[in-house]
Amino acid sequence: MSFTLPNRYKSNSIKLLLILSIFLLISVVIYAKKKLKEKQYVYQPIIMKNEKASNLNNDDKSSPTIFCLIKTHPGNLKTIKPFVSYRIWARKCDNYRFTTLLPEHLRGPNYTNSETIEAYDKFYMIQPKGLKKEHHDTLTIKMYNSMIYVYEKFPKYDWYYITDDDAYLNVKNLKEFLRDKSWNESITYGYNFKVHIKDGFHGGGPGFVISYAALETIVKAMQINIKNCPDTGVDDLDINHCIRNYNGKIGKSIDEKGRERFLGFSVDVHFSGNYPDWTESYAQNPPRGGLDCCSDQLIAAHQRNAKDIFRIDFAMEMNQRISLMYKKYFNIDKKVTFKNIIKSFVLLGDLDLDTNEFKDLIKF
Repeated sequence: MSFTLPNRYKSNSIKLLLILSIFLLISVVIYAKKKLKEKQYVYQPIIMKNEKASNLNNDDKSSPTIFCLIKTHPGNLKTIKPFVSYRIWARKCDNYRFTTLLPEHLRGPNYTNSETIEAYDKFYMIQPKGLKKEHHDTLTIKMYNSMIYVYEKFPKYDWYYITDDDAYLNVKNLKEFLRDKSWNESITYGYNFKVHIKDGFHGGGPGFVISYAALETIVKAMQINIKNCPDTGVDDLDINHCIRNYNGKIGKSIDEKGRERFLGFSVDVHFSGNYPDWTESYAQNPPRGGLDCCSDQLIAAHQRNAKDIFRIDFAMEMNQRISLMYKKYFNIDKKVTFKNIIKSFVLLGDLDLDTNEFKDLIKF
């Protein structure tokens, strides 16, 4: 006995098959183009002083330019952590440097710690002058000297992103967020804490972005005397404190619904609502859980491990590409939402681990 589908089901099945086929084809083409671009990736040359930085990694020339300064250390260089950050997001910045105490074989025969030195091993790194050992107490001075070097050798980027190698940054969303903001104003954006210094500071976990004007102001002060900026060893606090001391503003980065764009903790923590006990009294914006925790235009998160950095990037990229496909082929505005991002993020965890501790929280 043969079974025949009703015509309306045939029609729906054909449409579904067509959509899936188109999506598969587009995914293959995009992946191929991405690989080709990776092979053609060219190192951004040092820009001479007072020359405007070009937007090499973005075809939209009206988009702001971003230099990423990423903290790492010799222990992490022995792992895949900084390389994963480079491959997934750091190379999408208009320029970047990892800052660290370099291994001996990368320092060169005429090494001296009186000058900042550059090296390349899978990605570009600097060792700021004066750095003899990596220690929490020397972290602030390490970052100050790194910032001075970046300002002198890579000037005139619109914005400078300062972060760790265990963070995730969505460069595309950061550029879109900064598009209508002035790099000529001394201002910073990130995950806001309301304690310790007047007007608060940005937690270093997900990183924070400072305008060219803010960088220029504090670097000029430090070029006169590096002690013009505070040094407690807590670098994110000290950098923010110095910028505030020179009248730099702290910007608000929450979206129109009060949801965070910069996540002070991992996506898992924000979504589950399992924040450390101190968060309520420290955070400028009341911490939330569930779908209201995080913006659809998520910019950065403190993911900590390489696998989760990949998961959140893949989840966001996939949803952004689906949105583009709907617009291009069906003229439908399908917006990227945190709901769909977290669905994809959790699904990737389930595929990898078979079980996922957040599965019971997903009740869409």
